[in-house]
Amino acid sequence: MATVLDHWFWVIVCPAIAYFIGAIPFSYIVAKRLTGEDLREIGNKNVGGLNVMIRSGFNWGIFAGWLDYSKGLVCIIAALAIPFNDEPIAGVGKYHEISIHDLIYILVAMAVLFGHNYSIYIGFKGGRGMAAIVSFLVIANPILLLVFVVSIAIFMVLIKYVRPALFFAIFVGAPIAFFLNFFPPWIAIAGMDSTFTQGLFVLGIAIVILPKLLQSFIDMFKGKEYRVGKTGVVLAEEND
Repeated sequence: MATVLDHWFWVIVCPAIAYFIGAIPFSYIVAKRLTGEDLREIGNKNVGGLNVMIRSGFNWGIFAGWLDYSKGLVCIIAALAIPFNDEPIAGVGKYHEISIHDLIYILVAMAVLFGHNYSIYIGFKGGRGMAAIVSFLVIANPILLLVFVVSIAIFMVLIKYVRPALFFAIFVGAPIAFFLNFFPPWIAIAGMDSTFTQGLFVLGIAIVILPKLLQSFIDMFKGKEYRVGKTGVVLAEEND
């Protein structure tokens, strides 16, 4: 017997709610309360924990980053825990099917990240969503988080750039997600133990984050991006 949680309605409502939660600009609020400064107008204009750390100190930066991490964590746990409809609506076979629940899970993650990066509360400005992405991967698959961290470290060693390393790591992690057939127990219990769903989940995150990292990739070739161990580099201001 169908219940209210089986309805397609939730595919729209849940991501909408997730966007407004993700859009809460915790780093902006923390910095504003502490110093009166607008993160959109100082430093690299990035509304994130690192900018708070630079302007207000290490502890406050960690606190702001933890708040951003928490909003992603709460939303993705809710998307997993609420018993939405798990009947397949497309695909063939267990590992190539997608359900309403799968769609909500994927779209909620994308919406939280989009809200963080383009917050309606502060003129559609925001951060890059690194804390939120970490919270997603901690829940979705810690092994994937490790893959991203190792990929970032390798690219940093090879190219000596931090943000472009994130850009390259996306192209490593996203394909691996479609083949990494290992899932934490809570994902299996939620019925999300499908490499297809996992791959779409990571691909969705990559699509949202890519525009934020693309500029740093371009700046690398223009000599405007910070390179590890190099001094005298003027970082390009972020206007997005």
